[in-house]
Order: sequence, then C-alpha cells, then structure tokens
Amino acid sequence: MKSKIFSIPCLKSPVRLFIACCTLPLLIACESTPPEMDSSLIPASQRKDYQLTMSKAKACPINLAELSDIRSSKDLLVGNSNVTEDTLYTLLQQSLEDMNVSPDIEAANSVKVVLNRAFIKSLGSNMVATVVLKVRYKPDYADEYSPATTFRGQSMNVNANISEEQSNQIAIDAMKTAIDDATKRIKSSLLHNCSDALGEIEAV
Repeated sequence: MKSKIFSIPCLKSPVRLFIACCTLPLLIACESTPPEMDSSLIPASQRKDYQLTMSKAKACPINLAELSDIRSSKDLLVGNSNVTEDTLYTLLQQSLEDMNVSPDIEAANSVKVVLNRAFIKSLGSNMVATVVLKVRYKPDYADEYSPATTFRGQSMNVNANISEEQSNQIAIDAMKTAIDDATKRIKSSLLHNCSDALGEIEAV
C-alpha cells in the first residue's frame, strides 16, 4: 500500500480543526481487506463460530460469470524459474470452485473476478506470496454488477537451503495459499446474500 503524507496548513479555528480531523481518515483509507486470521490462532471458544462462518461461505453457491487475468506480466518469476500464467489461472479457478464459485453453477448471485496482481518477495529465509483480486458482484435483485472491490490474500513459506526445483514448488504452494485466502474473503463478504444456503447449515 502506498503511504501518503499530507501537510495540513495552520488551522485558525476549532471548526477547521474538526473538519480536518474528520476528513484525514477518509483520505488515507485503504481499499484492501484485513488479514485473514490463522484458524490455529483463534481461541478455542471462538473456533466453532469461525468454522461455522467458513462452512456457510463455502456452501453459498455463486455463478462465476467471468474470470480474467489483467496483469501486464503473466508469468511470475521465482529465482531462475517461474510460475506460469496457466498455473496461476488454474490455481485461482480451482480455489473458486472449492468455495462453490463456478461457471457451471446455476445461481441467482454471480461474480466477475479479475486477477489484478500476483507477486512473491523474499524476506530473509521466508518467501511471501501476495495475490490481489478485484471482484464485481451482482445479487439476484440487481440489474448491474457492483463497482469492483479489492480482496488480498497472502501467505509465508520458509525458503532456505533448498534446490531451485523445490523453490519453484514452494512458490506455487505459497501462491495457492494466498489465492485460497483471497477467495475465502470473497465468499465471507457475500454471506448476507445467501440466506437459503445459510439456513440449511444452521438447521443441521
């Protein structure tokens, strides 16, 4: 996320100070989603609710109207090798299908998903994978798709004292985890439009 520094001129009245304080958070707001909590870190008392929420998210059927990749560079370089465009697309498609989002699903709610960014960085002995998806959503009662919302997924894997082939596989695994993280966010954000599927789970 790009940081921005704003210079506020001398404020001569309480009114101006109030306006500045209310406006600044809007100027620096970030559209990205907060980190997904690792389920192993969730207190035991809250784990059941978390698992129920994820079950609801997975059960909600959504039609995938469009899946596209708009990255300028399609292959993801990892050292001297790369994670190909086809591999990334397949990982994203499979992750969406695992969360019950597919072009083969006939559902009233639908989404258009765009792979906006995907990159891997090395931080010491760790490999950090990040994926950025932009999603437009159309519930059954709407005629048009919503403006795009950004969803981020991230993962970290150890990448030390390994071969190039192993490094490439770790990169693929890291990207898969990041994509899964992002698709879970997408489904969780749409739960309020899946009353039928949610009712079936709550009744169990």
